[in-house]
Amino acid sequence: MSKAKAQAIAVIKKAKELGFTLEVLPNVIRVHRTFQPGDCDAFTYCDSMAYEVLSLCPLRGGSIWGTDGGSVGGSVALRSGSYTLNKSGDGSNFLKALKKELGGAA
Repeated sequence: MSKAKAQAIAVIKKAKELGFTLEVLPNVIRVHRTFQPGDCDAFTYCDSMAYEVLSLCPLRGGSIWGTDGGSVGGSVALRSGSYTLNKSGDGSNFLKALKKELGGAA
């Protein structure tokens, strides 16, 4: 098994374990979870656990952004009940492996 495939499997397993969905966009990985709008505890859970999922992705530059508590997006997430965190800068082999393991064309 390649290193990229092993990393992709670990990310998918952690995301499922923590209740997040994953999406692979061109050069971006997105984690998402919905919760009851206004539920501060659920938002706090998302805000801490999404980083745990993304920390398993190999970073080669890039950044992390979304509806986290460090921005005005956190207010939007809390009111809407929809939390999203994106990460850019992952290697192309990892992104291909992740997409393939998620059932998309590599």
